[in-house]
Amino acid sequence: MNSPELQRLSRLIDKSIADLLVRKRAARNAECKTVRVVITGSDLTALPQTLKSLRALEAAGYVLQMMFSLSAGQSGLKSALLSEIKAFSDDDERLLLTDDSLYLPALSTNSLSKIALGLRDNLATTQVFHALSIKTPVIVTLNPELLHLSDSAFSLPLQARLNDYVDTLRQYGIAIKGREDTACQKRLITLNDIRLYHTGDSLRIGRNTLITPAAQDEIRRQNITVTR
Repeated sequence: MNSPELQRLSRLIDKSIADLLVRKRAARNAECKTVRVVITGSDLTALPQTLKSLRALEAAGYVLQMMFSLSAGQSGLKSALLSEIKAFSDDDERLLLTDDSLYLPALSTNSLSKIALGLRDNLATTQVFHALSIKTPVIVTLNPELLHLSDSAFSLPLQARLNDYVDTLRQYGIAIKGREDTACQKRLITLNDIRLYHTGDSLRIGRNTLITPAAQDEIRRQNITVTR
């Protein structure tokens, strides 16, 4: 075989290999699921749990598309997360959701309230309502303040209002994760804790968790089911 024929054969082989790699890469990308992650608020105490959840998504093979609210970007959350997580970042509110799901870890109290009230004036609310409109799954975890409402400095009426907002998100079809685990971790359930529940609700607590007498009376009055 002469030299021109060898060169032609070599080019054909190179092209075949390149085409094969392109097809394999396209197939691999098609199998990858992407998650749009919207970071809200400025509470740095939520950083460890947020990192844990994002690393779990990465380990499961998800591609993360990160977006940061103005307060999150200014608080240091953005630089802290992007230094630890392999993700794409784009904070353009006009960028509409095309991912497989939308995840809002440690949702800020401000964004929770706006979503519950149907307001669409920031990054989180725009992304959430767009996702709901195209039936994309929306998953939320709550910030530490919302997870421990009964221990907060909020007045009882405000605690009840914020708890109602969480229920409103559920009614919208948004999945709220991790809240049940908080009650399980508490060693003492008080009347203030029970006042955040509604008649007929279920409460899951730890095996060694104590319930105050006033809380027990309220549990019976509201017909709340307690499981350990």
